[in-house]
Amino acid sequence: MRLLCTGLVLFCLLRETVIEAAQPNIILVMADDLGWSDIGCFGGEIRTPHIDSLARDGLRFTQFYNNAVCGPTRASLLTGLYCQQAGHRGDHWNQPKDFSRCVLISELLQSAGYHTMMVGKWQGRDLALDRGFDRFFGPMCQAKISYFHEVQQNPFYLDREGFRLPEDFYLTEALNAYAVQFLQEAVSTDKPFFLYIAHIAPHWPLHAREADIAPYREQYRERGWDEWRTTRFESQKKSGLIPAHWKLAPPPPEVRDWKHDRDRNWQAERMAVYAAQVAEIDQGLGELLKVLKESGQENNTLVLFLSDNGAAPDGGLGPSRSGFGFDPNQPNDRWRLDQVPIRPGSGPDTPPGPADTFAAYGLAWATLSNTPFRSTKLSGYEGGIRTHLLARWPAVISKNQQSDDVGHVMDLMATCLDIADVKYPAEFHGRKPVPLEGKSLRPIFEGRTREGHELLCWSVPRHHVVRIGRWKAIRPRQGGDWQLFDLEADGTETTDLAPREPDRLQLLARQFEAWQQRVEDSR
Repeated sequence: MRLLCTGLVLFCLLRETVIEAAQPNIILVMADDLGWSDIGCFGGEIRTPHIDSLARDGLRFTQFYNNAVCGPTRASLLTGLYCQQAGHRGDHWNQPKDFSRCVLISELLQSAGYHTMMVGKWQGRDLALDRGFDRFFGPMCQAKISYFHEVQQNPFYLDREGFRLPEDFYLTEALNAYAVQFLQEAVSTDKPFFLYIAHIAPHWPLHAREADIAPYREQYRERGWDEWRTTRFESQKKSGLIPAHWKLAPPPPEVRDWKHDRDRNWQAERMAVYAAQVAEIDQGLGELLKVLKESGQENNTLVLFLSDNGAAPDGGLGPSRSGFGFDPNQPNDRWRLDQVPIRPGSGPDTPPGPADTFAAYGLAWATLSNTPFRSTKLSGYEGGIRTHLLARWPAVISKNQQSDDVGHVMDLMATCLDIADVKYPAEFHGRKPVPLEGKSLRPIFEGRTREGHELLCWSVPRHHVVRIGRWKAIRPRQGGDWQLFDLEADGTETTDLAPREPDRLQLLARQFEAWQQRVEDSR
């Protein structure tokens, strides 16, 4: 009996050693339009225990960046390049992308023996299975969406076949279910795996089930956006997420005090639906983490979580107060929505949530979501381009770590290739990819110093931006004066230092012009 027990112990130890020595697995989860402070570990009151567990058991990055809008961020994530180098101008969110001069992270990992899977928002011209994924479920997302119905311009696919939505369909729930199914299939094989989950939530419209909305209704009726914003800000300072000396960015002038809003119950309902959408993402992540733990793959799996841009008041298309983000009376919008039934009217007489509504949550709540930063989606201010990034990899990353290193979504390709021991190619299947721009985050995971980016630049829908060290310059995309901010002293961009630092500002402006020329030449 003693020999039998000893043998079993040795077998289990050997199995764990083999798992940890194998190529690491990777799960990458990206939310859509999720604000910087919407998750609990970044100060939010929405209940996100599973997302928060990634910070508790791993690492949270405080200065990580995206491209301020959906398509450009996905282009950088998949290619490891500035989106402009991938053929995306950066100013359109639904522009079809031609990756003919690029190689995707899925293609390289698949070629290296990884089992590759994706669920969610796919915006490429090709099917996902033609660009390196073994499994796929989700919409070919080129137009407006519904969480309960299919829109003609967004056909759903399961691998290569069209997929008809069942009557009880709810988008985030379906994405979660297929992510779990794909993961269960993957852990039953002897291949390492890469699972990319591109959520569409909490992108407008505000669609959720009543059972998920109800737990949040009263907390937003009792306390409005200004009180919750102060609460989030104090929580962020207390936890060490942001420096204690930072100021809370003033809200936009269009945002009135909560006590002066005449439709507070309706406003609370909007935020309650949004919170329900976020909570559904968290529930799906919890199911994935459970599969990892039960399969014994937990220690050797890197799990990453981030957002594609800052919170969105109305999708950039409609009036921020109504929050509808579209006009059902306009032929172009009606054509895009096809046969999805929409109730006429907007505002307090049409509470959001059900399938026949099409609303967003407005500028006031989006400003709360991006606490403590300035501005929202489409913008080059921190509220548009800064994202949380959480990383859990128990075999490598120590618990409860925080990094203030500056990173960019294009670094995720380099990171995944680094930990998988895959080289970025000079040529791939007849293509000659643009040289990789991203830099691996692995040294930070391992507690070492990383040689980061000397500068980062953006050309986003509303602004041109350049950051070098602590200094950031920003100007309107259509032309105008540059502003200058010291992000160490003033990360919420409340004080323009351009008049005091003209020489420094000119240096940053010249660096941006050189970058712009370089990325245009590489296309």
